[in-house]
Amino acid sequence: MDSKVRADKFTTPEPAELLKHLPARIQDSYQRFALTGDIQAADEVVLAIIKDHVPTKKAALIPTVLTDSSTLIGDLGIDSVSIADALFVLEDVFDVSISNQDLVRLRTVGDLKIFLRSRLANKSA
Repeated sequence: MDSKVRADKFTTPEPAELLKHLPARIQDSYQRFALTGDIQAADEVVLAIIKDHVPTKKAALIPTVLTDSSTLIGDLGIDSVSIADALFVLEDVFDVSISNQDLVRLRTVGDLKIFLRSRLANKSA
């Protein structure tokens, strides 16, 4: 397994390793984002990671296409532990930091996309 050592000395898998169980088109989207900075590709990865953390019993109930107004807890049925886990994956995949203060403000898919776009823009600036 490929991995990197973070500043906090924990070894984390490379993004490709974290995404390998997702569909090939999502892995391709990540590669497109990594190579070109295509923010739409990043959005596709974010949505896939969020959908991946929807509890199995709720997965069949969520719409195929998530809207920006879809709430993580109410509409998608993701519990706080699963949200935290998804955010850890997003941190590692996109190499960004998400604080506890940020976490409480992220209620919808749109909030999450806007937040990550901002972090990615700051990172590249």
